[in-house]
Amino acid sequence: MADASNAKNKHQGSVGIKETLSSLIIAFMLAFLFRGFVIEGFQIPTGSMAPTLMGKHVRFQGEQSGYDWETGPWTYNRNTQQPVREQVDLRVQDPMAGFEIQDTNRRLAAGDRVFVLKYLPLLHHPERWDVVVFKNPGQHINYIKRLVGLPGEQIAIVDGDVFAREYVEGQTAATGWDAWEQDDWQVQRKPERVQRAMLQDVFDSSYAPMDNIEFRSPFTGEGSGWGGVDMGRRYTFEGSGATTLRWNDRRPITDINPYNQTWDVPGRAIEDGFDLFRDPHADQLTLSPRSRMNIPFPSSDLALSCNIRSQGAGVVASPTITTRGMELRAQIDLDAGSASVMMRDAGMTDAPWTELDSGSFGAVGAGDWASVEFWHIDQAMWVFVDGELVAGGAEDGGYQLTPAQRAVAATGMAWSELESHSPQGYGDGVTQRGVFADPSIYRKPEVRWDFEGGAFELSHVRVQRDISYHVNPGRATRGAHPDNFPTLTGEQFFMCGDNSSNSEDSRLWRDNDINAWVRQEIDDTPGSVHRDLIVGKAFVVYFPAPLDGGPILSIDFGRLRWIW
Repeated sequence: MADASNAKNKHQGSVGIKETLSSLIIAFMLAFLFRGFVIEGFQIPTGSMAPTLMGKHVRFQGEQSGYDWETGPWTYNRNTQQPVREQVDLRVQDPMAGFEIQDTNRRLAAGDRVFVLKYLPLLHHPERWDVVVFKNPGQHINYIKRLVGLPGEQIAIVDGDVFAREYVEGQTAATGWDAWEQDDWQVQRKPERVQRAMLQDVFDSSYAPMDNIEFRSPFTGEGSGWGGVDMGRRYTFEGSGATTLRWNDRRPITDINPYNQTWDVPGRAIEDGFDLFRDPHADQLTLSPRSRMNIPFPSSDLALSCNIRSQGAGVVASPTITTRGMELRAQIDLDAGSASVMMRDAGMTDAPWTELDSGSFGAVGAGDWASVEFWHIDQAMWVFVDGELVAGGAEDGGYQLTPAQRAVAATGMAWSELESHSPQGYGDGVTQRGVFADPSIYRKPEVRWDFEGGAFELSHVRVQRDISYHVNPGRATRGAHPDNFPTLTGEQFFMCGDNSSNSEDSRLWRDNDINAWVRQEIDDTPGSVHRDLIVGKAFVVYFPAPLDGGPILSIDFGRLRWIW
């Protein structure tokens, strides 16, 4: 009996080992299949999607403002002669306070790690504004960008926004200044969730360094009764009647991205005074053509927001953006619980407003806070109260301009004048940068808050800007000139990086950049990404930027996030 029992136990043991090995093999096979066809992890290598997604970077926090931001690593400085090491002498500027920070003890952080959901036929397919991983047609390595152009479309990039229209062979012009005047173009607006992810801070009063007398707010309260505006984090108005809080242009509203402070080029480098507070056009006439090409562009797609608390009588807040020859305004009556969006020609102070949309919300009584937002982005106005859309939106708050009309509105120049305008060193837009690469021709936005009623208090007074896909300052930019815009076939996509001024993407890839194998076997069209090269959609940052060389790879839970 003992021998039979021992034989039985040995048999059971051998079966258990076989089952375990079989289970492991099956698990590995399923994991490889899952990785190959469903979800795969990637690490962001560079800052072309900053600040939406971070490649290698250095983190900073302003000692006086408390504001957190990232810059590219010192190794991105093209002219540096320093040896490779983690601790380097970095000199950057606090984006909120403007004070210079010099630190010799900063460690290089690795890029975000993301999960990518692969596109599966019949289940889901690439959509505009997806953050997409794909094989670069030139180097055939993984790139990550935002998808802005779809198959069968023509793409025009004007004043930072994306326009598209359907291409019909034999009917639709593929080039020429007349093509941008046609009325079948549509500006491509982003869904709210995507737009919120793409907003970039210009200023937030919550980070004003109250203890430094050298700081001056970019806002000015006009008239008597204002307090805290110059140096405070909260602004108060103790008067009554009409008053205005105005952006005073101490800092220009441009497409500068603080991540790029380590790039050693005039007008953007720390060596040349990367100054968020300097008017980028003030000394442009004295600059050489090479230096002028690095001046940033004004940004007019803006989001204004603040928290408001009335002290007694009802308050009516009217955030207003003057740009492109228009005044664009929201009117929010907190006591009545009503809001509207409207517009009129700039300079016509006696002209009536044209109301585009209106809505209602729960009335806000004296002593209660209300969060108010006004967006003017992608040729549309939005009003949010306490996070809820109450007026405007992508359709109800939108206005239509063709690419030609948008260029005229953005510059104040006639279309024929733009066509004949040829600033020194800019060229034809096909082999060189072209007229739209000249930042000095664009109008600067004006921002203000008008108020009516009694006393009130403001906090978190904030200005943000949309990502602007402007013309590259140094090279011909595909899509950004009437003689150089793409026509996509039924299998091609157009990609742009969120760090628009510092991203190698569809706008800049040259004709001879395509890999020989890709050219022969897949697609030989420069500037496009064929469907066969797309891997999938990045949807979550699962392991945000651990420190290179750190003792422990710990998860920064505060930076775990969905990708929109």
